[in-house]
Amino acid sequence: MSDSPSDMDHPWAARPEYSTTNDSVELNRLRALPLLAYERERDEAAKRLGIKRVSVLDLLVRGNGSGGKGKAGQGRPLEFRDVAPSSGPVDGAFLLEKLAGAIRSYVVLRECEADAAALWVIGTYAMASWTIFARLLIIAPTENCGKSTLLDVLSRLAYRALWASGITAAPLYRTIELARPTLLLDEADTYARDDERLRGVLDAGHHRDGAVLRCVGDDHEPRQFSVWAALALGAIGRLPRTVESRSIIIRLRRKRPDERVESLRNQSKKLDHLAPMAARWAQDHADELAAADPVMPNAITNRVADNWAPLFAIADLAGGGWAERARRAAAELSRSGEDSVSPGVQLLGDLRELFDAEPNDALFTAEILAELVKRDDRPWSEFRKGQPITARQLAALLKPFEVTTNRAVRRGVQVNKGYRRADLEDAWGRYCPNGSVTGLQMADSVAFGDIGSVTSK
Repeated sequence: MSDSPSDMDHPWAARPEYSTTNDSVELNRLRALPLLAYERERDEAAKRLGIKRVSVLDLLVRGNGSGGKGKAGQGRPLEFRDVAPSSGPVDGAFLLEKLAGAIRSYVVLRECEADAAALWVIGTYAMASWTIFARLLIIAPTENCGKSTLLDVLSRLAYRALWASGITAAPLYRTIELARPTLLLDEADTYARDDERLRGVLDAGHHRDGAVLRCVGDDHEPRQFSVWAALALGAIGRLPRTVESRSIIIRLRRKRPDERVESLRNQSKKLDHLAPMAARWAQDHADELAAADPVMPNAITNRVADNWAPLFAIADLAGGGWAERARRAAAELSRSGEDSVSPGVQLLGDLRELFDAEPNDALFTAEILAELVKRDDRPWSEFRKGQPITARQLAALLKPFEVTTNRAVRRGVQVNKGYRRADLEDAWGRYCPNGSVTGLQMADSVAFGDIGSVTSK
């Protein structure tokens, strides 16, 4: 095994001389040794396994220091399904087809969602190439929609997958610092919505430089813990906007009686050949992926562009029509996530559509409220506790965007509280520059309908 700095410094670098079986056999052999014998072998064993820090080997072998897998009731060391890259080169388009097809054979989801998941899987093997890597958020309106099954499929395909159905901030950042896994967190709706510390770690790990500072040891030494890792979450219902905005969102639905999928039980070996292929392809193209600067469609901007850039880079390099498929998936999934933006940005877009339909440069507040509550695709008719949005709430939503509120405006001979187009232009240019209701997601306008002229009413 090469001991060059590049091999040792990149936690995602493949180890060609060891397969999963060899690693497991060696670790099990070391666990069976008496403590004195293990102490004599640990340095050489760490080198053979390609482990830079002997303390990491101690955790893998001895857990809490008691030998074996630790005391009963104290858990067990982290276990990962490492894979050796395929022996020969891999065609990227062929691999993506196989990954997307495998995912769709076990879970009911749209083609664009399977394509996004396949691209994301390969991305987990190329983390050293990215500065930002999106979370994969799998949400469903209720149980029995396949989110746990999809996470199970991903656990057999992604790099160094580690599954958990519950976690807090401390074990999350310590696990990432120790092992750099791909984390698959199921049931996230039960613990990620209200735990602000956990959300902070989840959000920070979206960027390579994401880290938390903690004091450790008896002398309370400040230490930095990296939180940069690939991560997929499964949840029923919505998660906080900060998590969703850093995610590519797959929205599952319950399978109809006439829809057929294969059972994953006792069929996992059908997927075993795909992970080594993904590892090999990512290894062969790491430099090209790191240097890639994929072209973004006009509607994909800001954080959405950051989220999709690695997936576009993979698709462009793979060829075989995947560049178009990836951008089509981005358009469809971003459009379906339009309601994930803040109410304030949503309101700005709706006001822009109202002003575009109105020949005058001023609208009265009462007219705006009357039109907003007519929309059944917006929250305005039941904005707070089932009641329609009020003038005070309208002003509160616009104030953070530095829009002047509670102003008397003139239209012809009429004067009343309202808003002028000129006061909103700057906010529109910053938050929905293409006429978008959701400037953070897509630039497609959602038509306000046949509202006609506001003033004529």
